[in-house]
Amino acid sequence: MTVATGADALEFAVTGINRFVYDYIRSLPDLTGKVVLDIPAGDGRASYEFQKKGAAIKPLDLFPEFMQVPGLTAEFGDMGERLPLADRSVDFVVCQEGIEHVPDQLGLLNEFNRVLKPGGKLLLTTPSMSHARARVSHMLFETDLWRRMPPTELDSVWFSDGHSDRIYFGHLFLVGVHHLQTLCSIAGFETRERLRTQIGWTSVLLGIVLYPLIAVMSLITYRNYSRKKEQIPAELRERVWGEHVKLNLSFKTLFCKYIFWILEKRWSGEEKRAELVRRVDRTSGSLDSAE
Repeated sequence: MTVATGADALEFAVTGINRFVYDYIRSLPDLTGKVVLDIPAGDGRASYEFQKKGAAIKPLDLFPEFMQVPGLTAEFGDMGERLPLADRSVDFVVCQEGIEHVPDQLGLLNEFNRVLKPGGKLLLTTPSMSHARARVSHMLFETDLWRRMPPTELDSVWFSDGHSDRIYFGHLFLVGVHHLQTLCSIAGFETRERLRTQIGWTSVLLGIVLYPLIAVMSLITYRNYSRKKEQIPAELRERVWGEHVKLNLSFKTLFCKYIFWILEKRWSGEEKRAELVRRVDRTSGSLDSAE
């Protein structure tokens, strides 16, 4: 496989989350012999970085014609459907700014689990709804930015080719860190790294002011909820709910505009579902209301 270098090298715009993804991929060792699924591949910028590391790339996109990397052809792939890849066939999945466009996010994560080899890595990025400015904006008008209307049918369709029913939705399905963490866990992933991304200085100012309240309420909620759920083993409560308390109080959560997580396939989908069923049996059925 030939990769352009020197004067022939491609140059993509470095904006928003891109530079953090680029830096992470460039920090990886040689990936010769590794297979990477890039979805949504878009113009191929993440594929290109992985290609330079020697990996074999499988780029998929709802609009594969957007690919701009010479010698690399994207194939059609709908994140709302079964992916056209065999089980346990890839070493890495990179999903950059994609999951917020998908209504069935758990279904997508289950598909990533299916195609990844055991121990494979998922690089997942998405705009955050959990930094301090977004939290205040959501309280005011259920939007991620107080100068912006909530998603509506007037602006939620970002792209359509006009010749089929392929519709690329905008940020209609933005997700916060706690919801995303739970979805990833249910899908069989374990979080290995949470990387710092672009700092929002409005969030820094708001976060400093709100941090004492967030910290106190997080600890009170954790204590009270744990007391109500004493039928759940203490080790399990501390591991799962304690992780969410730490996530809620993390500066990366409160100050960064984007989520960028490195997740590892820890369990297959079947193994994780079996564990969830055993856990329900062990805790005497569904959880009671906290109210």
